Amino acid sequence: MKKFKFGVLLALIGFMTYSCSDDDGYSLGDFWVTTGTVVKTTDYFYVVTDGGDDLWPAATNVSPGSLEDGMRILVNYTILGEDPDGQYDYYVKVNGISELLTKPIFNFDETTSEAVKDSIGNDAVTITDAWFTDDYLNVQFEYGGGPGYIHFINLVKDTEDLTTENGEIILELKHNKNGDPYNYLQWGIASIDISEIKQEGQNSVDIFVRSLDKEGNYHYNKVLTYNYDQPEIEPYAKQFSDKPMADMVE
Repeated sequence: MKKFKFGVLLALIGFMTYSCSDDDGYSLGDFWVTTGTVVKTTDYFYVVTDGGDDLWPAATNVSPGSLEDGMRILVNYTILGEDPDGQYDYYVKVNGISELLTKPIFNFDETTSEAVKDSIGNDAVTITDAWFTDDYLNVQFEYGGGPGYIHFINLVKDTEDLTTENGEIILELKHNKNGDPYNYLQWGIASIDISEIKQEGQNSVDIFVRSLDKEGNYHYNKVLTYNYDQPEIEPYAKQFSDKPMADMVE
């Protein structure tokens, strides 16, 4: 399982992140924080944000060698100006990048042992936001914990509890805190590849997303439509938490 850890970038994160405005005036003292995907060229890279902007790093504090094509990231950047050639949306200075936890759906079926289910966990986790990027369902979440513990986060599809009465596929965010005591709320983002639930002959699937709260009740309980033939980019203004970012998650 892959770990993600946020370091220096944490100190740079503001409370809000928006898609870039069309204003002509940009300040070197301003920065944006958003989720996106790395596009690796032969010897360099650029970032496509979840809001649909192409960012070309005219300056960067990040080594291109540390990045991979298709990597899901949280990026902190300063806008230097618009691309006069129109190939990209903005020239930027990349102040920092952190890799997001990226993994497939975890499937429970009749062969899944109780030990495996226990390892996936049933600890409380709160979904605060969810959105699509291509074949990824991005889930922003919060949980209680402290430093020094590895938490497990998975999005589970259970064949014994597969759909709602309306036919939506149930996907449940599961959390194993590995005995971490509740010291304070932390937050994180996971990008889950949900392409396996595409259905032949259809261009979209309705999914029902939920998680367990600390009282043992289902939380979030939202129906989201996964459009995979012609994905649409929604107006983008994500509220990131003002709580500490999760230290380490698998």
